[in-house]
Amino acid sequence: MNAKKFSDAMSELDTKYVDEALNYKKKAKKPGWVKWGAMAACLCLVIAGIAISQIPGIFPDQGAGVDPGGTHPDGVDPVIASVAVYPATENIEDVADATLESISEVDAYEFDTLGEYLPTSLPDGYHFGKANLYETTMKDGTRYYMLRVQYTTGNDTAQGNAEEEIAADPNTLDKSFVVFVMNYEPATEKQIYAPTDITESLLEEIGGGTFHISYGDIYVGICPDTATSDDILAAVASIK
Repeated sequence: MNAKKFSDAMSELDTKYVDEALNYKKKAKKPGWVKWGAMAACLCLVIAGIAISQIPGIFPDQGAGVDPGGTHPDGVDPVIASVAVYPATENIEDVADATLESISEVDAYEFDTLGEYLPTSLPDGYHFGKANLYETTMKDGTRYYMLRVQYTTGNDTAQGNAEEEIAADPNTLDKSFVVFVMNYEPATEKQIYAPTDITESLLEEIGGGTFHISYGDIYVGICPDTATSDDILAAVASIK
């Protein structure tokens, strides 16, 4: 829940409940520590809610069951709702379970089918950053997967010496992009492209936004983040 939604919700409180609370206060005045303790607890909840909604990556960028700061139906586990991934043809109420785990580079590239659609070569200066695997099981047994891999530049460890660091290229420091590979068509209102559609002019038109590519039954989403158009073109060209 973000600050605006919390404020809107508070403004919609029935004045009847406010009046009842004031009258009750007159009838039985509570000790000061109770009042301030309750206020502190409420404040902590509000801050925690806002902070959680702002944590990058807590909600997957593509195909999430619930949008960041969104709501979920009664009876749906909020944790499951926050990590569930599935196509627009499915419903969060039909999700039986959803998990999220960090996996290694080797496991990412060897993951059944999806790993084959990760870049096989990276732009100069880039290396594997981290990978997460989202798995959603529907009540009918159908399973949906999303493999999320971040590639980044910067410091890396030299071969043969785990403590020695390679100096980062100042021209490429802290650049990154993210690749999402899904075994379902992502729920998006934007156009889904063919691999041959991805050109420099298209990337300029997209303006650094996330886009999706269709490889038959497999869909690849790319979030350029701080990568250049040349970086993204090189990565796309190396995908199966």
